[in-house]
Amino acid sequence: MEKRGISKLDLKRRNRMQILRVIRESGPISRVDVAGELEITRAAVTIITNEMIEEGILIEIGEAPVNTEKLQKGRRKILIDINENSRFALGATVDEKEVTVGLTNLDSDILDKSSMTIDERITSKDIINYIIRTGNEMITNSCLTKDKVLGMGVGVVPSMWGKLKIFYKDGILDFNNFIDKLKSGLDIDIHCGNAVGLMALANNDFRTPINYQTNQAFIYNGNQVNLAIVNKNELSSDYISYTSTIEKYIVVPNGKSYDGYPNGSVKAELSRTAMLNAFYEIYSKEKTPVLYELTEGDKSLIDTDNVFMALMRGEETVKTVVDGLIAKYTILVNNLSVSHFAKKIVLHNFGFTEKQFDYVKKEMTRIVSDEIADRVVLSKLNGKNNFLGGCSLIIQNNFYNKGGLN
Repeated sequence: MEKRGISKLDLKRRNRMQILRVIRESGPISRVDVAGELEITRAAVTIITNEMIEEGILIEIGEAPVNTEKLQKGRRKILIDINENSRFALGATVDEKEVTVGLTNLDSDILDKSSMTIDERITSKDIINYIIRTGNEMITNSCLTKDKVLGMGVGVVPSMWGKLKIFYKDGILDFNNFIDKLKSGLDIDIHCGNAVGLMALANNDFRTPINYQTNQAFIYNGNQVNLAIVNKNELSSDYISYTSTIEKYIVVPNGKSYDGYPNGSVKAELSRTAMLNAFYEIYSKEKTPVLYELTEGDKSLIDTDNVFMALMRGEETVKTVVDGLIAKYTILVNNLSVSHFAKKIVLHNFGFTEKQFDYVKKEMTRIVSDEIADRVVLSKLNGKNNFLGGCSLIIQNNFYNKGGLN
C-alpha cells in the first residue's frame, strides 16, 4: 500500500501559518516566546522567521521592554511583528443600499475607499462593472503591482444573492459565475462569501487574550436579520451561509405571527419591517403628536432619529414601543450570550448615535444585568467601510492560511 505523508511545502506552510497566528494574536513577540507558545525549538523558529524577514513579511521592531521584577541575563529579547505593508488587499461588500469598495494593508488600515448607491435602476451588471472599475483604479492610484495585492474579497448580504444570481448548489453557496465575471475584469484572485460573516470577522479583535472564551455574536440589521458567530478568532462554519437562522429565534412566546416562522419570532417581532409596523400602529396626530410633527404627518419619514427625538421630548406612546423593542432585543442578547458563550454582541447597521445607544444599554441593564448589557457594542464598521469584510476574507485566505507564501 502506498504511503503518503505531508510534503515539505505543506509542512513549511503549516509552520509559517502557526507562527503568523501566534504573532497576529500576541505580537509584537520574541522568537523565544513564539517557540514556547508553539512548543517547537527556538532554532526552528529562528530559521523560519529569519526567512520571513528576508521576504519582508515579518519585521524586527526592537528590544522587549525591561521587566524590573524579573531581570533577565544575557541578551534582551528582540520583538518581531507582521509587516503590515508587505501585502495589500482589495475588498468589496454589496448590501441592500450600496456597494462599497476599498483597499487596505494587512492591518486593515484603509488606503482608499469608494461607494455607489443601489436603487431599483441599478442592475447586477452595473454592480459588477463598478467593482471591477473601482478595484483597478485603486491599484493604479496606489502605484501597486498586482503581485503585491493578495486579491479581492467580496461579501454579499443574503438579501442580494438573488439579484446577483448567487444560489445554493448541493447545499453550498455557488459564487462561481459571479467570481468569473469579476476575475475577467480584474485579473486577480477573487474570493466571495456571505457578507454578514465577513463583517463579523472584520469586527473581531485578534489580539484579545484568548485564555478565556472570546466568542462574538454579530447581528446584522437589514432587510433580513442575520447572525454570525466568531469562535476564538474563526468564523463558525454553522453560520457561514445560513446566517438568517436567527430569524427563527423566539423573543415573545405566542407573539406576532409570520408565515413560515414560529409565533413571536425575530422575523415577526424584530425585523426592520416589524419594528416600523410597531410605530405605524400607534402613529397619528392624536396618539403621537410629537412624532407626527417631526415627520410632517408622513409615516414614511419615521426613522431612528425621529423616534428618539420624540422619546426625548416625553412622548409616552413612543417610549412604550421603544422600550418594548429593547426588551425583545434584550431577550435575544441574553439567549445568544448563553447559547454561544458570547462575550461580545456586536450590533451592525442599527444607526444608533452614542446618546441613543446609551439609552438602549441602560434599558438592557434594567432588564437583565450590567454583566450581560456590557457585552453589547456597536459595530466598528459603518456603511462606507463595509468592504473591510471582503478585505478580511482575502487576507485570511491568501495570507494567513498560506503562511504568507504566494
